Amino acid sequence: MKNIIKSIWYEIRRSKMLIRMYILFFIIFILVAFLNVGDSVTPGHTSGMLADNPSITYMLQIFILGFMVAIICGEDYKDKVANYEVLSGHSRISIFMARGLMAILVGAVATTILSFVPMITGIILDGWGDKLVLGDIIVRQLLFFFPYLRLAAFLAVLTFLVKNPYIIMGVAFLICDSSVLLGQMLSHSKSFFVSIFNLSLLTSYDGWNIYNLDPSKGIVRYYAYNSSVSSEMVIGTIVVSLIMTAVYLFMGYALFRRDELN
Repeated sequence: MKNIIKSIWYEIRRSKMLIRMYILFFIIFILVAFLNVGDSVTPGHTSGMLADNPSITYMLQIFILGFMVAIICGEDYKDKVANYEVLSGHSRISIFMARGLMAILVGAVATTILSFVPMITGIILDGWGDKLVLGDIIVRQLLFFFPYLRLAAFLAVLTFLVKNPYIIMGVAFLICDSSVLLGQMLSHSKSFFVSIFNLSLLTSYDGWNIYNLDPSKGIVRYYAYNSSVSSEMVIGTIVVSLIMTAVYLFMGYALFRRDELN
């Protein structure tokens, strides 16, 4: 298993398409922050931008997560690498765990890093502001790792099932495209069992707003948010994500060990 992991890590570092796509999305998220900072309905520099457009921290990131999982788990189906690994004496569980764990861990870590790019870019360009507490937002975005881990495990199972990385990329795009709508529908839900709803919950802030009439400015709105992180949110996100990740890995191995590897 150790040798397989080393081989996969070497393939990741040598994959020009994967690295170029990651760099491209890194630049895209810088541009997203550049275009949104200072232009939000809620004034307040970067904190106002995140309060008004929370999905910029996780929506497009879902696609790059699916892209990475598809490449790591599914790219080798084209040249039958798994067949050679079996013939070389590696057990099926070592092959599956090496590829599955590398895909979900590398994908979740890399995607979590991308989630911070809009915030960091906004702070550099326009400062943080005072609408949200910076420490709270850092904790919330670090917790993104766990829903990403769960979603990556789900996509890994699909990859071992369909054996086509491009279909998985398409599935990731559909999840990404629908995440904003579904997240807004259940943004107040206390359910942690669906990854995109969990991400939406991590970017939902209790708040209120009032307005005042100014003779020169007209209607002036004032916003206040509570970005504190509850113990329920932390425990629910971590525990449910780890349980679902284990369930997906079990399902994936159940499929893989019966696979003919044709």
